Amino acid sequence: MSQAPDGPVPAEPTAADIQRDHPHWRTWVGVDRLCHGLRTQGAALTARSEDWQGLLDEIRSAEAMLEDTRPRGWP
Repeated sequence: MSQAPDGPVPAEPTAADIQRDHPHWRTWVGVDRLCHGLRTQGAALTARSEDWQGLLDEIRSAEAMLEDTRPRGWP
C-alpha cells in the first residue's frame, strides 16, 4: 500500500481479492480484454468492466440489487 499525503491509498483489487471477498463469483479476463464475473450459486448474475475495480463495483451493485428483490430468507 502506498502512502499519500493524507493517508494510505488502497491498492487496485485483483481477481483473487474479488473471489476471496465474493466466493459465489468466478472472475476472468475475456478475449475482449474485459474483466468478467459470473455468480455461480443462487441467482444467475453476470458483470463486466474494463478493470478489476470496476468489476468489484458491478458485483457489489448486483448483490445489492439481489438483496433488495429476493424474498426474505433466500441465499
